[in-house]
Amino acid sequence: MAAFKDFEQVYKEIHSCRKCQNVISSLTQRYLNEVACRSDILLMAQAPSESGVRKSGIHWVDENGRIRRPGGVFLDKYLKQLGYSVDPEAKKFARPYTTNVLHCWTGRNGKRDRQPTSDELQNCKPWRHREIELVKPRVLILLGKPATESFSAACGDHRSFGELLTNQGEEMRFGNLLVRRYVLPHPTAPYVGKSRIYQTVTDMIAEVLK
Repeated sequence: MAAFKDFEQVYKEIHSCRKCQNVISSLTQRYLNEVACRSDILLMAQAPSESGVRKSGIHWVDENGRIRRPGGVFLDKYLKQLGYSVDPEAKKFARPYTTNVLHCWTGRNGKRDRQPTSDELQNCKPWRHREIELVKPRVLILLGKPATESFSAACGDHRSFGELLTNQGEEMRFGNLLVRRYVLPHPTAPYVGKSRIYQTVTDMIAEVLK
């Protein structure tokens, strides 16, 4: 397992980075969780929102230390089937490693958070891959269309979210590491058939992790 100092260094670099001009950095440095750092599951969403990890230091947790609703609660329903949870109160479950394609908040574009630009995603690429190499997960789960398409494109895969959604469990190589990639709608997205997709993918991951 990678040494904690390696994770600490990555987190410090992420927290202090000011390469991008039109993003808003986190107020709190990410919290280092020993169990998550050796997790078989790595979750990756698009980018932090205004609150959540920016203020708490923990993905899917608000500044008061509670799991975020509705997305965190929906996601947790399926993670718990695999023995994992992002809920700080769920002590008997392991925490998966959680991160984002982009590590800073993009601000709002109307009512929604702005999608990261290609330059912003490129600036964060070394850290994304470094996290994967340090954790050495068996499974990578991409959450949502923007995260899925932008992460995949940065890896040279330009298929649409719909295409990737129908090709679950494909292997991706990061250095000497092979990871199985799964794709899910974002937990907060009003996606048709979302619960069915989550259950199907959860069952597939359960087989891989046996």
